[in-house]
Amino acid sequence: MSKVFITGGTGYVGSRLIHEVIKEGKEAIVLTRSAEKARELKAKGVEAIVGDLQSDGVWQAAARQAEYIIHLAAPPTWGEKVTKKVATTFGKGHYEMTVRLLNHVNPATIKKIVYVAGTSFYGDTGSEVPRDSNYNGEPKGWGPYIAGSVHVLDRYLERGLPIVTAFPAQIYGPDSWMPQLFIKPLYEKKPVYSLKGYEPYFSPIHVEDTARACLFLTEQGIAGERYILCDDMPMSSKAFKRLIEQELQVTGKVREIPRWLCQLILGPVLTEYATAHTYFTNQRLKEIGFQFRYPTAVDGVPGVVQQWVANQAQTEGRGQ
Repeated sequence: MSKVFITGGTGYVGSRLIHEVIKEGKEAIVLTRSAEKARELKAKGVEAIVGDLQSDGVWQAAARQAEYIIHLAAPPTWGEKVTKKVATTFGKGHYEMTVRLLNHVNPATIKKIVYVAGTSFYGDTGSEVPRDSNYNGEPKGWGPYIAGSVHVLDRYLERGLPIVTAFPAQIYGPDSWMPQLFIKPLYEKKPVYSLKGYEPYFSPIHVEDTARACLFLTEQGIAGERYILCDDMPMSSKAFKRLIEQELQVTGKVREIPRWLCQLILGPVLTEYATAHTYFTNQRLKEIGFQFRYPTAVDGVPGVVQQWVANQAQTEGRGQ
């Protein structure tokens, strides 16, 4: 049985990835910082290792023995205001995690490494032509802080490590940013916030398809290549919001806020990310045979909203 070593395996994408790995008849070995989550995984029959890529530990032996590695882990920042200081600390940690992991890979054992970055590396694409992974833009938002990690991969490719780099665009699902920014306020008949004067394009991808694409690249991805992970239909945030409204059968209100206030609340890094166009094509991914479970947000959003509403009903029921 093939072994897939997953870093960040209990996170947003990683938790779905585990299911896909098992479904494919492979063995998942999951690295997590949380002892509690490790116990939960072990109770389900999944091998879990408690550790951190920034510290020595059992994970180093697991990395050396793995046939496949999917690297999702990153320093935690979700939920906090992202100042440049926070982002700089994140960037240093991100780079350290990258090189420490790759330094412990055994070239004689490894068949493929899928390194998961993000499209902020490519910066603002503009809104006229969808871009692929050859686009040479200036990194925006998180981009400058992951650029060092992405560039250092070339050094390991030259050493013979079979690295494929995946760049997910806006990953949507029933948790993380989508409920926080859209579903919950619309469900509660509260306003959705929007940046005044900005309506950038973004390229969505369902969280399940993100996990499936990462696993697909372990077999079909070409070492040294970069792949954009997004669905077939880039759209504006207004169009995305309308899909959620249709499913909830509501018409939401929008409260526009100026850029300066967004910077005050979220920090300059997330504000820059939120105002950049991320208009991409998935052509390269589809050329190697990947088939989407949710080809567009029109296909994926209804199920996500239904799942969130069902989870919310259970939560409200337990609270009574």
